Amino acid sequence: MLNLLLSFIIINSISGKIQGVVIDETTRQPIPYADVIIAGTEIGAATDENGYFYILNVPPGAYTVEVSYIGYQTKRMSNVFVEIDRTTRLEFALMQTTIDIAPITVTSEMPVVKKDMVGTTYIVRSEELATLPIDYTMDLVTFQPAVARMDTAIHVRGGRATEVQYMIDNVSIIDPQTGDPAISVSKGIIDEIIFLPGGFDAEYGRAMSGIINLITAYPSGHIQLKGYGKTERIMPFYYDFGYENYQTSVHLPVSNRFKGFLSFDMMHTDDWNPKLYILPHKLRDDYSLYGKWLFAPSGKLKLTVSGAQSRSQFDRYNTLWMFHLDNYRSDMREGNLQVVNVNYLPNTRYLFNATLSRLFTEKTFGVREDEDYGPFENFGFRDYRTLRWPYSSVRNPFGMSYWQIKCEGDYPEYQNKTSLVMKANINSVMQIHKYHEAKFGFEYTKQEFKNFTYFISDSIHQISDDYEHQPTEYAIYLQDNIDYGGLYAKLGCRYDHFFWDIEGIEPITIITPRIGFSFLVTEKFLFRTNIGRYVQPPLYDYIYSYYSLLPLPSYIVDIPPIGNPLLVPEKTRSVEIGLQGEINKDLNATLNAFYKDVTDLIGTRLQSIGSQSYISYFNVENANVKGIEAILNFTNPLFAGKVSYTLSWAKGTSSYALEVYERRFIDPEFTPPAREYYLDFDQRHRFFVQGVVNLPLQTYFHLFGYFGDGFPYTPPGPEGKYEERNIIRLPFQKQIDCVISKSLKIGNISLDASFEIINLLDVRYEIAEHYPLIPLSTIRKEDFEPDSLAYVDLNNRYYAPSADDNHDGILTPAEEYINFRGLIEATDDWVNAYTAPRRARIGITMRFQ
Repeated sequence: MLNLLLSFIIINSISGKIQGVVIDETTRQPIPYADVIIAGTEIGAATDENGYFYILNVPPGAYTVEVSYIGYQTKRMSNVFVEIDRTTRLEFALMQTTIDIAPITVTSEMPVVKKDMVGTTYIVRSEELATLPIDYTMDLVTFQPAVARMDTAIHVRGGRATEVQYMIDNVSIIDPQTGDPAISVSKGIIDEIIFLPGGFDAEYGRAMSGIINLITAYPSGHIQLKGYGKTERIMPFYYDFGYENYQTSVHLPVSNRFKGFLSFDMMHTDDWNPKLYILPHKLRDDYSLYGKWLFAPSGKLKLTVSGAQSRSQFDRYNTLWMFHLDNYRSDMREGNLQVVNVNYLPNTRYLFNATLSRLFTEKTFGVREDEDYGPFENFGFRDYRTLRWPYSSVRNPFGMSYWQIKCEGDYPEYQNKTSLVMKANINSVMQIHKYHEAKFGFEYTKQEFKNFTYFISDSIHQISDDYEHQPTEYAIYLQDNIDYGGLYAKLGCRYDHFFWDIEGIEPITIITPRIGFSFLVTEKFLFRTNIGRYVQPPLYDYIYSYYSLLPLPSYIVDIPPIGNPLLVPEKTRSVEIGLQGEINKDLNATLNAFYKDVTDLIGTRLQSIGSQSYISYFNVENANVKGIEAILNFTNPLFAGKVSYTLSWAKGTSSYALEVYERRFIDPEFTPPAREYYLDFDQRHRFFVQGVVNLPLQTYFHLFGYFGDGFPYTPPGPEGKYEERNIIRLPFQKQIDCVISKSLKIGNISLDASFEIINLLDVRYEIAEHYPLIPLSTIRKEDFEPDSLAYVDLNNRYYAPSADDNHDGILTPAEEYINFRGLIEATDDWVNAYTAPRRARIGITMRFQ
């Protein structure tokens, strides 16, 4: 029972700290034992003998802080903003008085620089989230300078897409088997997003490039209802990809000590990854539920219960299956998360957290049943035992066949995979000294993975991979936050222990120190630097997949990569230097320089044991990344916004784990030399513009601009072999989006209307290289003469009416040449190689409070 309880405990401290000093206005001497209260709460403290006070566990938000002491005038400070994992510093100067006089109120100003940010931190607040032309949280950081987006993948500071940790309220939502987020939620439940692209604290594990932490709404003390809808459906055809999104939420304060928040969201689109026009077999339906309940019986104890449920299902498109898409792959992903957090504050200097947490996800893909599904109906998948080997045939509009173009059979794989992740963490924060705040944590993770994969190796043989494993992980970390005058330092260290649950494989342990410093050169100019080592265990798919089948049966001729339990965690050493300051009252700037050395990255290689050969995973790749980020933030009564520029270089020996495996289809025995090249997601220059203009009558114009170099790619070499990697770049990228919003309030009802235009200038640029399967210049008419060897090879020997252009019942060499050339020309996936055209959406939000 104790083990079961421990397996549910995880860190979850969604709060900040207020600290400060109370002094006599005239003598500037400290005032000991003064009362400090956060108005409207039960949170408060008393100053010590030196006049200092510390208040831990303050929920994020804006507060009024009141200080009183006998013989002094009470003073209140309004607009005191508290942020998660940050310290708000205050100074109160009280005036002596012998009579009772009304308290004095002053307004706090948020400092331009915060000295406890020893690493780059980007915060996307709720007011900014509301205006972004994006509805789902995984894409909401794409306007940050550290991010390069390549199709649907997000790359942070030159790292692989799998190197980013996604969290909801400090709880990871990543499936350790596949690296995909297990939960998908809309921005309607988010108060703010904390994005850490550089150095991060010792409490964060399983991440090498960045942390994206989604902080959900805090239950309000007043009833609030919100309804939201957005659609493209009413737009003309050219602007419509069938997108619809509907959300609703409610705050339910049962009492001052017991209140809750509930939300529901659903989305449909006819094409979930739009390109030049709507492609078939790309429908998508998602929905999500979220709830949070808060019970605070006293100012020292708080209990929070939250949960999320999401479902996403979608079809896929592949040009090689364009004539047989109903038999191509579809996916369904379901996930749920439950969290129970107990937060105890015995006094204002000590905080303890314990949270019960469970994350479950199930993923299925295969050929779905051809039925009409409602928005809440799950896909039904064909019985995997009925799947047929896919092959070419003349069943296409050209009446010709080519071996890579599938016109018969089915997608050759079915998979059902589940992951259950339970964690344990005891976390405490202690203000042990005026200059020292200590953080300690013990983290335990228990996991259960189940997988069934059915793979058709060829037209005769089938393979089943059926496994169940229960790996465990635990970690200990300690961090000292030193706050001394204008200096702030974070000295931390993390110890991780990984056990793969495979007989004969020893556990792996690793220590990762992390150090960060910041120094206030002036009150408005900050210098910071951090050095850290970060590790990430391999995805468990890379350890377990097909490993139980070894040694392989002799008849196996084709199989996906085999898992390798000898894999070790991937590692990054990172260095960052930053400058941040205020240029003038309306303008501040940030400059970051970073360097990352990445080792033990996972790749694939040919493995030979005796006469048997197969592809497996190994820690054989590496990378190094360096760059500079510059950000300008500006504001005045008419407009506000930011401009950012990134210059970076990302080089390595492999862009993703399966790269060499996929290249082996060119030459099965080919292993590329381990030399560095510019990675697929290397983007030399990247420029973002984001701003808002205040127009009359509570109308606002929001502008979002993106400009950047094209990504590198490798052109085909002689005989289809790659000579050099990524030596050519795609065209320059640019896109401008805008949102026009209008607010209106009638009594207790607030209405917000928005009109979004995505790709305002209708600029469509190339994002991927594209070629026909066979160079058209090599398809010659003379090769189709009856006596030609090429004609014998290419002629399918079967009559197809669609190839008989004059319908005389005879296929001539000329007709076969024209139709074969047309078939190959159709394999040029040029549609998916370009971005989407202009799109337009109308949204309406209604609030009642």
